[in-house]
Amino acid sequence: MTPQQLEELKQRVEANDPNALYTYAECLLATDPREAEKYIILAAQLGNPYAEEKLGDKYNDKGDYERAAHYYKAGAKAGLYECSVKLAIINLQTHEHIAIRELEELAKLGIKSACKALAEYHKSHGNRREATYWRSLLK
Repeated sequence: MTPQQLEELKQRVEANDPNALYTYAECLLATDPREAEKYIILAAQLGNPYAEEKLGDKYNDKGDYERAAHYYKAGAKAGLYECSVKLAIINLQTHEHIAIRELEELAKLGIKSACKALAEYHKSHGNRREATYWRSLLK
């Protein structure tokens, strides 16, 4: 990023542009992860779907599935299929049949992570045939 581009980005950050906040956070991640996290939180609160997904991932990794689901749902509404998959995986615990149906619909759209989730789900439930079928779609 050129100095001029960085200056333009900082101006957009000052104006609380959610996309600029997220881009700036990505620039900071390597050098100042704590500061980057602040910008990711702000970007998510202002509606940047990629920041929402990152926050969802953070809470999911910590086992806070309720908060993770909140951010994944926002990302999914914005059209991020990966957020839809992650939300469905969380929902497997409470709404198994609905979550399976959602994952199948996403897999039919060609979303590889949905195929992988279905393969892992069926394998863990002893259904080798279904696991093999969904795994075959990963290729």
